[in-house]
Amino acid sequence: MRTGRPKAMFTMSNDERTHLLAITRSRSLPAALTLRAKIVLTCEREPSNAIVATRLDVGPHTIGKWRNRFIADRIEGLYDEMRTGRPRTVEDDPRLPASHRGQ
Repeated sequence: MRTGRPKAMFTMSNDERTHLLAITRSRSLPAALTLRAKIVLTCEREPSNAIVATRLDVGPHTIGKWRNRFIADRIEGLYDEMRTGRPRTVEDDPRLPASHRGQ
């Protein structure tokens, strides 16, 4: 007999799958976003958060968070949200190339 809360229905369109695969193959996107895309793609094949967590070497709560975020907000839910708090007061140095700003 299964215990715990039941998971929401997880479905993905072919376009979403293609987009997520492109994210996982990208070398220019943030590593966190790439990991989130891998989590969602693995969740499509495996319903157990514990097994997905073991395969990707992250915690099961992390898997549950991104699975639920994808179900609720689709691919847009995988991107970082705006942080709370005071906005930045110091701007990036315009003399630096764009690839070196914000590091």
